[in-house]
Amino acid sequence: MYFDGSLNIEGVGAGIFFMSPNKDKLLYVLRLHFPASNNVAEYEACLHGMRLAVELGIKRIYVYNNSALFIN
Repeated sequence: MYFDGSLNIEGVGAGIFFMSPNKDKLLYVLRLHFPASNNVAEYEACLHGMRLAVELGIKRIYVYNNSALFIN
């Protein structure tokens, strides 16, 4: 799972990308309807991605992000 959150002039959003070992891909985008910083947007993206993984029945997952704050 790859995830990222962003804050811009149009609001706060997040993206989640899943890739299976067979290279099947699933992209999920969400908009946050509350004020948030970049860190909060990334945190929400991570949480939402983990919830999606549970709903999809994923048993083992690798999580990637460009921020050491979340990965560590």
